[in-house]
Parts: sequence; C-alpha cells; structure tokens
Amino acid sequence: MSTDPTLDVHTKWNSYPHPEGQLYFHRKLPNYDVVTEANIHRQETENRVTGCLKLIDDTIFQQQITVPPSSELFIELDESPFSCAYYFVNHDARRIFWLEQITTELLDMGTIVSDSHLDTAFQRLYWVHVEFFPMHMYRQVTSQVVDDLIGVMSHGAADRLTSRSSTFPYTVEKCSQLLQLLSLQRGRALDGHTLCFVARLWGAIENQRFMTYHGQEYAQLDRLQIMTPEEDIDHQWVKSIANPALWGIPDRYFLELHDLFANEQVFVDQWQIFMTACISECATILSCLLSRASLSSALPSVLSASGSLATGSILLLKHHGLEDATASFAARYLRAAKSRTTGMLPSAIVFSLPKALYLWSIVFMVLHFLLLASHVVGGLAMFGGACFLIVLVWAALYVTSPDEYDQSSLLSKILCRWHSIQGDPQEAGSPV
Repeated sequence: MSTDPTLDVHTKWNSYPHPEGQLYFHRKLPNYDVVTEANIHRQETENRVTGCLKLIDDTIFQQQITVPPSSELFIELDESPFSCAYYFVNHDARRIFWLEQITTELLDMGTIVSDSHLDTAFQRLYWVHVEFFPMHMYRQVTSQVVDDLIGVMSHGAADRLTSRSSTFPYTVEKCSQLLQLLSLQRGRALDGHTLCFVARLWGAIENQRFMTYHGQEYAQLDRLQIMTPEEDIDHQWVKSIANPALWGIPDRYFLELHDLFANEQVFVDQWQIFMTACISECATILSCLLSRASLSSALPSVLSASGSLATGSILLLKHHGLEDATASFAARYLRAAKSRTTGMLPSAIVFSLPKALYLWSIVFMVLHFLLLASHVVGGLAMFGGACFLIVLVWAALYVTSPDEYDQSSLLSKILCRWHSIQGDPQEAGSPV
C-alpha cells in the first residue's frame, strides 16, 4: 500500500445533473478531481469506487508518476467487483491520458499518421468528456472557447457556401442556427448548459479534423478526395449482368453510394439527400403501380409489377425515418452494407429493383398491348412498337444524365458525327 496516499476519505461527493438529465458525481481530492456516473449513494458502489481510487493511488506512488495539475480522473465500474475502467483528463492541455501505455488499436482510433494527428484524437476525446460532465467545471473554462468556435463555424459556413464538396461537418443552415446560439453567449461567463453544447460542437469538429487529416502534410481538402488506397474489388462480372438486366440503374446507384461513403466517411446532408430521394422514388413507384394495377393481365407484367411492389415496400419499411439519421448511424449502416467482395454493388442492385422492375412491367405491358393490336391492324404496329421499345432500352442504358455528360458518351459521339455530316460552319474552338 502507498505510504503517501492522496485519497482523503473525509472528502464528500457532490452530485450534479447533466443538462439532459443524467446524474453524475464529483469529488475533489488533493492531487486531482474524480468524476463517476456510478451511484455512490449506494454504500456498496461507493466502497468499490473508493477501492479503485486506492489502486490508482498505489500505482501513481509506486511508479513515481507525476499527475499534471488540474487533472481529473473518470472511473467506470466493471461487471467484476474488483476492477474498473478509467482515464485521466488534463484540463490545461485539453488531452486525456492513462497511467500505463495504451495502443491506438485498443482505442479503435484508426490510422494515425503523426503525433499531432494523435493529439487531435485525444483532444476530441477531451471534449467528449467535457460534454458529459460540464456542470462542475464551467468555471475552469474561459469564454474564449466560444469566440474560437464562432470563428471556426463562420469559416465552415463560408466554405460550404463556396464549395460543393466541403469537408466541414455542418451545412450552411446548421451553421447559421448554431452561430445564432453561440452569438448569444459571446462575452458572457460560461455556465454548465452552455459548456455542454459548446463541447459537443468542438468534439464534432475535432473528430472531423482527425478524419480529414487536418494540419497534416497531406490533408483531405475535398469530400470526394480518396485518402487511402481502396481495395481492388472484382465486381465487373456482377455489374455486366446486373446493369443490362436492370436498365443500367445499379451502376448509377453504385456511383452514388461510392461517393456517399468515400473514405468511409458520411456527411449527414449528403446522406439525407440520397435517402430522401430513394424513399420518394419508392413511394412514387408504389403509387403508380397501385393506380394502374388492373390495366394489364399479362403474366410477365404482373410478375414484374408485383416484384417492384414487394421490393419497394420492403425498402420503404426498412428505411423509413433514416432520411433524418445522424452521420455516425449512416456510417455504421453503410459499413455493414458494404460487401468485402463486391463493395457497394449489392446495395446498389437492391435500391435499383423497384425502379427496374417497374420499367420491365411497363415493357411487358406494352408488349402485351402490341400483341393484341397486331391481331387487329397487322404486323406494322408490332414492328413500330418493337422499335419504340428498343429506343427506350437504349435511352435507359446509354444516355447519360446532365451531371455525367461528356464528349465520350455515345449520344455525344452521334451528335458530333451528325454535325460533321451536315458541315457545321463553326470551326472548332471558335466562340459560340
């Protein structure tokens, strides 16, 4: 046992309710403060916490560790009655630390490229601690953190306004709302409620800085900039089958999902746009199917329409409410959906099914009507209808969207060839 313990058994615990309601306990000791969410009103729990404090003090004394001034210890009791989890917080340096060496793999931090990059990760964890335990420490934090945050949020809003692929985690609308809240606190002394949401914002910003290698030699300056080599996934044979069968729709969803989950990061506004569009499309398709359910009795059309109805309904039920999900939830969703062998292609195919099967139901319905019409007006109607369907399939598979249009597209080549035959009087490079 330590001959110079820091633990004062006569020091009382103070209780504080978090702004969102969770009760936590704080105790001031000679060398550091202690916080815990364990209910020390129960004698057994207080005894266990006191035992953990004695073990930590013994370690500090035996290893001659100097705990920095203004440090704070967090204790969480384990299921085992003889162990606990802990970390120290250095309020002066805004970092967390442990008494023994600990690896980044154990903390699940991901790739660390430098000491300063690791400091960013620790600073993010520091602000998470402040967010969870703000009510006893607000007097120790200066209002400068609010002024600094206003500067960061203002720049982030300007970056979002001037860049389509900004890496700032909040949209312009969110920045505007948050800046209004922060401006009310400018120049005022902090209280626990203000410190709680300020710490939450700083934690989100530091987390984004860590993920985008802020301040490192090679920082991520664009949302779609790939920072780490991607796995070589062999999915061409699947795409070569799925795309023609599903009207080229999987390829477009694949590109959207790939961009949405670039570097395994999710920006919540991009997720909301994607998921809202998917749910809206499914709802529209279901409405169209139900409105024309009795127009055709052709078996292929009925089967395709039924498949579209079933897959659309399943997607609606599974993803209802996800258009408002957080970025962290969306990241977990996409990480679970990403296949090790084919990447995002399975999800792209699933999202394509309602629309693709709906298009096939239309094709089969038209074919059914043409077959009926051919018995009345002859084969000319059948030939014209077949040509129409060929043009429809070609348009769905090969005509690019405005965002994808370039000189390499098939339609562009045809148009360029037409201008060449007609003898376009304008020379290449001349002003239009």
